[in-house]
Amino acid sequence: MWGRGRGVPLAAELLLALLASAGSFAFSTMVVAVALPYISVVAVAVLDVAAVLAVARFWGIVYAIPIGVASVVALDWYYIPPTHASLLPDPTDVLALGIYLVIGVLLGELAQRTRRRADAAELARAVLVDEQAALRRVATLVAREPSPAEVFATVAEEVGRLLQADVTSMLRYETDGTATVVAGRSELGIDIPVGTRLPVDGANVAATVFRTGRPARVDDLATASGSLADFLRELGVRSCAGSPIAVEGRLWGVMVCASVRSEPVPEGTESRIGEFTELVATAISNAETRAELTASRARVVAAGDETRRRLQRDLHDGAQQRLVSLALEVRVAESMAPRELADLHAVLGRVGEGLVGVLDDLREISHGIHPAILTQNGLRPALKSLARRSGVPVELGIRGDGRLPEAIEVAVYYVASEGLTNAAKHADASLVFVDVDSEGAVARLSIRDDGVGGADPGRGSGLVGLRDRVEALGGRIVITSPPGGGTSLIVTLPLGTAIPAAEASEAPVATT
Repeated sequence: MWGRGRGVPLAAELLLALLASAGSFAFSTMVVAVALPYISVVAVAVLDVAAVLAVARFWGIVYAIPIGVASVVALDWYYIPPTHASLLPDPTDVLALGIYLVIGVLLGELAQRTRRRADAAELARAVLVDEQAALRRVATLVAREPSPAEVFATVAEEVGRLLQADVTSMLRYETDGTATVVAGRSELGIDIPVGTRLPVDGANVAATVFRTGRPARVDDLATASGSLADFLRELGVRSCAGSPIAVEGRLWGVMVCASVRSEPVPEGTESRIGEFTELVATAISNAETRAELTASRARVVAAGDETRRRLQRDLHDGAQQRLVSLALEVRVAESMAPRELADLHAVLGRVGEGLVGVLDDLREISHGIHPAILTQNGLRPALKSLARRSGVPVELGIRGDGRLPEAIEVAVYYVASEGLTNAAKHADASLVFVDVDSEGAVARLSIRDDGVGGADPGRGSGLVGLRDRVEALGGRIVITSPPGGGTSLIVTLPLGTAIPAAEASEAPVATT
């Protein structure tokens, strides 16, 4: 299509339209003079309409309207009464003809502008629809609270596709004056290695954003300097624009869109990127908050475990040993008392038995606070001991070699202890199945009973505490308890590096 869409200035476009309309008037005049005696006026009108449509299709409406006006004026002057006798208009008619042609040119230009505005509005609407759809997809992803890496990759993909960028990358500013590539996308099959660290130096988009905290652009990368500029030039980039990523008021990183074409990236690219960086900031803030919460919960759980362990040790080394000594001294005193003092022997015997009973109770309390066998020998013997003391027969299966991380062992033990206690108190069960599997990347604990079911996970501080303990370690706990169908409790905990076993592996055992 001709016109300013191809670089023709407005004055030149109007002049060309005026010349085209004048030529059309002359051509139509000759056609009317020559053809009308032989063909009908309807045929001439059809030819004019076809010519106007062809001009509109290939040249544009800015030329079609003046040409159509000129053709109609020619037909009116030389065919519709009162007609003009001469093919050449006199000076008076020339002025009127000029006015007609100028009006036609102005109408064509007005129609062209209207059409351009309509096209631009439709294009803007389509762009806005695509942008809103991309933002909704990213917002939906952020609402699911995924990992930051997943958010970074998705945002880079959405921004690159929406802005039709040849290269899209997201960088995180580090405390040592470098920036790390955390996500990248390329339409050209260019490899953007995630994890690449670049110094934030020179004059380029990343360095400018780092210094100012504001969006930046470079229309000619040949004029830029620094590590990022060198990195992008190696990818064939010729221009780029970037927008900062600010998390809770602090500058976190930058997102950059780049082009390998000779034309600079479009105006406004920085602001459009900014719409997405706000969602990225939200995702990062949420992830950091979750991480801080998890770490805080883990510290609370660890502190509680350490307190219980210290209390158990103090009871064992202090009060229990003193009670043992007192019981022995009472037995010695009983043996030294004369036999004829039967009442004294009876009193000393009762005191000794009472001290032994108190010692047994204290051992049981100490074991409930934190079992020494778990710390000394590990999860397998601790669970066997737990199963032997259970008020309900237990079928125990343990798969996996070696010691697990201490926090994992403690969590599995306490979940199993709470599960067996609940089965004995509330489930009316005849058998409980306890299975532990630590052969993969996670430790999995399953506790199932054949009781009455109907347990409510939302009631009771015990289950709430277990859930907090498991989730503090990044694990997951699922409780299923349909009425009449028994209760099932499944816990999965991610494993770290296992501790070498102090004992050989054993086959699954059944304990009652």
